[in-house]
Amino acid sequence: IRASRCCCEVHMARLVLLLGFLAAASALVAPLPAPAMQSRLAVSRVAPAPMMAEPEGKSIVIGAAAAGGIIGVYLFHELSTGVLLAVALAYGATLSNKFGEISKSTGTVAAKAYSKTLELNEQYDLVPKAKTALDTASTAAANLDKNYGITAKIDDQLKISQAIDKATAKVDEVKSSVSDKLTDLKAKSETA
Repeated sequence: IRASRCCCEVHMARLVLLLGFLAAASALVAPLPAPAMQSRLAVSRVAPAPMMAEPEGKSIVIGAAAAGGIIGVYLFHELSTGVLLAVALAYGATLSNKFGEISKSTGTVAAKAYSKTLELNEQYDLVPKAKTALDTASTAAANLDKNYGITAKIDDQLKISQAIDKATAKVDEVKSSVSDKLTDLKAKSETA
């Protein structure tokens, strides 16, 4: 069960990252020019294209930190590397050299992606829909496992439960051995 949860978490993380990149890419697309109008009536029906405001200051630094953290965790599978890259890019976004420019542009893209994600969620109500879909999929997977015993068959083939039982017994044995040695040492120190 843990292996399937881990696999699902990895796939979910990749999906979220992919959606973030898609949102960032869509945030960078220039709006299409308005079509040439023939009459005053046609002009009045066209709504002005909303322009996305450029992020400034703090949001760029936060975006750079978020991008650094995501990249670090995704590429190196280490939280500490993600934190290190987040700090480095956040600091870099405050500099005025080439690294600062790269950090600022990364932060700008991340901030635009975040804004676009919020906009899409507000417009299409994506979070509740995604939650409902994930709940449905996990319930269906649990029902399939319950009805067909998939995890039990995998456990029988791989003998995971037996390995866990052996490891637990070995840990208990080591714990009791160490505790006995500590008790003996304690008794010897009290008599001395």
